Amino acid sequence: MSQIRACTPADMPRVADLFHTIFRKSSGPAPVSLQRYLLELFLQVPWQDPELPSLVYTAPDGAVSGFIGVIPLRMSFRGKPIRVALTSSIMVEKPKDDPLAGARLLRAVLNGPQDLSISDDSNHISVAMWKKLGGQSVPLESMDWLRVLRPAGFALSMGRDRIPMVRLAHPICLAIDGIAMRVASNRFRLDTERVARSIDVDLSDESLFKLLRDFAATYSLGPAWDTDSLRWLLHHAAQNRRHGSLVCRAVYWKAATPVGCYLYYGRPHGVAHVLQVMASPGAAGIVLDSLFEQAHQNRCVAVRGRTHSRYIDELFSRDCIFFNRGSVVVHSRDADVVEAARSGDALMTGLAGEAWTRIAGGDVFN
Repeated sequence: MSQIRACTPADMPRVADLFHTIFRKSSGPAPVSLQRYLLELFLQVPWQDPELPSLVYTAPDGAVSGFIGVIPLRMSFRGKPIRVALTSSIMVEKPKDDPLAGARLLRAVLNGPQDLSISDDSNHISVAMWKKLGGQSVPLESMDWLRVLRPAGFALSMGRDRIPMVRLAHPICLAIDGIAMRVASNRFRLDTERVARSIDVDLSDESLFKLLRDFAATYSLGPAWDTDSLRWLLHHAAQNRRHGSLVCRAVYWKAATPVGCYLYYGRPHGVAHVLQVMASPGAAGIVLDSLFEQAHQNRCVAVRGRTHSRYIDELFSRDCIFFNRGSVVVHSRDADVVEAARSGDALMTGLAGEAWTRIAGGDVFN
């Protein structure tokens, strides 16, 4: 008879093999580096909660054939600490042979002692499972946005991985974008006058930690970060280099107090991927303008991030494109917690979710 039980370190080589096959579409055993990373991510975070374990699904013969990852989070709701389970990487080896295995794994997690369960990157199949079990989607947190900075360079970046010969067009694209930036009617141009009124600077770790905690405290539902947890998160986030190096900067309005900060991964001629944007009330546009200008100076061809209801109007007004890649879904027995999550008064993505992990970033393990 199949059963569900807590995942142990001894299960991780098999879990890594499943991950390697299902999510990376690769044959053969998973690299040892992937085994070690999944072990640390799901079983060894510094604030590990033994009552919120990752789970495995075992076949009648005892072999592991399914898995759901759980990362315990420490959050607060209206100033009081709550326990949160962040779910990740639901996978079943042969879903056609046991179509209810994934739902059983998810139900087992949702029936746990936590105050809130979150998934911040669910596909349509997972969203349907969550809803059948009483979960709710968070539409305004479930879109990605894209702001093109260099249209020709962006087109090249989309094609060069699929068609290597496209790389030969790089000098032409540089020339096209250089000319386009001097055309006043070009809708991809940045508003340099707006940017000139703000200043953004690199941050030391301690300054970044303080800003992140201060801005997170403006949400009724958000992460209860301390210095040690942020240091651990940022250390791991910096290792996720698939989209370039991690850039962390604060934004000051007219050289006075900080009005926001942003973190993104970027490299020249690539698309910058935003990890987090934080802004004080009324300053979202200022922070976004600074982010776009800094990414442009870093020679990125576009900027991509996750929507948030506090910033969506400013994103619309800056010619961003919107699309769905993964959805945020929540589950709680407390209707007030669900309402906070769905109303935009919650911080649940980016560093507060799983975007900092190497598995969310699509990193390659050797």
